[in-house]
Amino acid sequence: MFMQGSSIAYRIKFGDIMVLIDERENIQLELDEDTINKIHNQLKKQTDHKGKRNLWNELLDKFNTQNMQKYLGKHFLVYDIETIWNLADLDNMKFMVAYSINSADYEEDTPPKYKFISPENLDKFVNYLLDFDWYIVGYNNIAFDNPVIINNSTIENKKEALENINQKSLDLFLVFSSVLKRRQWLNVIASSIIGISKTLSVGDEGMKLMKLYDETWDKKALAKIKRYCKNDVKMTITLMLYLIFNWKIRFDGKDYHITTETMISAWNKIIRDENSNQNNTLL
Repeated sequence: MFMQGSSIAYRIKFGDIMVLIDERENIQLELDEDTINKIHNQLKKQTDHKGKRNLWNELLDKFNTQNMQKYLGKHFLVYDIETIWNLADLDNMKFMVAYSINSADYEEDTPPKYKFISPENLDKFVNYLLDFDWYIVGYNNIAFDNPVIINNSTIENKKEALENINQKSLDLFLVFSSVLKRRQWLNVIASSIIGISKTLSVGDEGMKLMKLYDETWDKKALAKIKRYCKNDVKMTITLMLYLIFNWKIRFDGKDYHITTETMISAWNKIIRDENSNQNNTLL
């Protein structure tokens, strides 16, 4: 028996069925074994992530107080894009929106500044990256984000421009793939290590919103897409900061140590292999 306010409810379990009865409201709910297990797993997940909920703020505090606006002596810019997907034709994939955070924009005791990139100012952003003398950080950005923004820009010499940006890119997808010896989606890595998840499900939900906005210019759809993109940037920079401060991760119950050499070698591997073709669905 348990109480909620002045209402008494009884928990009665019969075999694999649990029956919850609220006598005051005259409500009865039967839960089968699968539902009970789902509730148990959700409660366990919330408990596991309890210590991670404030990780973003804790890392920002360290970022602010320990002068960690640079990695290996250079500032870094983290960015993420959203597109109308056409994985069979990466060259013609349509850019929609992007957000970025630049560690050089740091101001004491203020949150990171997210900068919005629209199709109208994409050229300006691409030219900024071409002149950028620091690290460009993303998740699968070398195989996906970088070529998409180059292809959607009006700049000339696109091949040379892509090589320029890739040479300065630090791709966390490659880092985690190298360490874990398998590919993992950003959502899987971020939710497991730092307790931050995507705001939309990967696949149909996001694709429907992006198509809706592309066809109707629906403002509510755009707001959700922007929130989704902005959150991806938050996930990526939090992972970056987590690595800088901890140099190890725990994933699937196993500890992995990461060094600067690990990050740089994973980064250089794709640069050396001009014919490398990563899985572009790992966004």
